[in-house]
Amino acid sequence: MNRLILGVLGVTAVCWLALGGCKPPAEEDTSAKPPPPINAPAPPEPVEPAAPETPAEKGDNPTVEIETTKGALVAELYEDAAPKTVANFLKLAKEGYYDNMVWHRVEPGFVIQAGQGPDKPTIPDEVNAHKHRRGALAMAKPGSAGDPSRLSAPDSASTQFYVTLGEREKTKHLNQEYTVFGQVTEGMEVADKITTQDKIKTIKVVEATDG
Repeated sequence: MNRLILGVLGVTAVCWLALGGCKPPAEEDTSAKPPPPINAPAPPEPVEPAAPETPAEKGDNPTVEIETTKGALVAELYEDAAPKTVANFLKLAKEGYYDNMVWHRVEPGFVIQAGQGPDKPTIPDEVNAHKHRRGALAMAKPGSAGDPSRLSAPDSASTQFYVTLGEREKTKHLNQEYTVFGQVTEGMEVADKITTQDKIKTIKVVEATDG
């Protein structure tokens, strides 16, 4: 009898341990992301947007003030497009070449022209993208010496220059042969009043600046 009782108690203890005393292992928490491998590449650093380009500085081209007996014309010279022509014009202006010189050619609605020569060395043509619009400064040249295909002799400009008074339709035929080297920015109302009795008092040069 005693052996029977002990056997029953032993079986009960084993069953208690099997059902209540042993807990199942905790399930692995898969919600946490595993760490990246050691050799994983680092995430790219944020790229800052490029700084905007600096606007082109104003004042890259020189300016001249043409003082006449009727008033003043202010003009920008296209040194970037016609460097040799502008250098020649500035040299003559600084030497006083145009001082007290008459406007010997005046055609209302077309051009006013001044200069002499060719009493100075000639310069090469520098025909460029600038067109003969109202207020254009361009170099005059001698005729084409009988060549019907041209209006003027090539590379023959020297000292004579003109200012166009007409709009493009009246002057567009000049674009492919005559060097436009500047543009009147102030004083076209003065240019319209010029006659062959008027003179250039002087031409003042304002050199290009950085601002």
